[in-house]
Amino acid sequence: MKVVGLTKKIMEHLKEPITIKELAKKLNMHPKNLDVKIRVLRDLGLVETKKGRNGGVRLTKEGLYLLEKGEITLGSLKLQIVAKDRIGLLADITSRISKIGGNITSTVLEREGDEVIIYLVVENVDKDEIKNTLEDVVEKISILW
Repeated sequence: MKVVGLTKKIMEHLKEPITIKELAKKLNMHPKNLDVKIRVLRDLGLVETKKGRNGGVRLTKEGLYLLEKGEITLGSLKLQIVAKDRIGLLADITSRISKIGGNITSTVLEREGDEVIIYLVVENVDKDEIKNTLEDVVEKISILW
């Protein structure tokens, strides 16, 4: 998914909470037209809305990440990870993937001596981001698909 055009302009204004009315004025749009676009972003989990005196619309953590990166992979990646086997290794790997917004859909582990080979299928992550996230925990990461 790429962030371009009007979507990017809208998201750039949502780093801090703002009302639909204020945002529509800044973007020179009718509030009802903007509201439709905000609902789509909300359904994707990229923005959150809050009612009340201090309410408004703002980007979620995922929305900020997407805006910063400009593009994310919404498909799945199959990873082959080689690491020294130790207690807590899988927990370290899975928690790091979770922190960057990844969702693990499949896990297979194979032991070979003091090493472990872990096959993971992960959704919603960028391949470079996942490599950077895991590089200090594992010996080797290969993207199989």
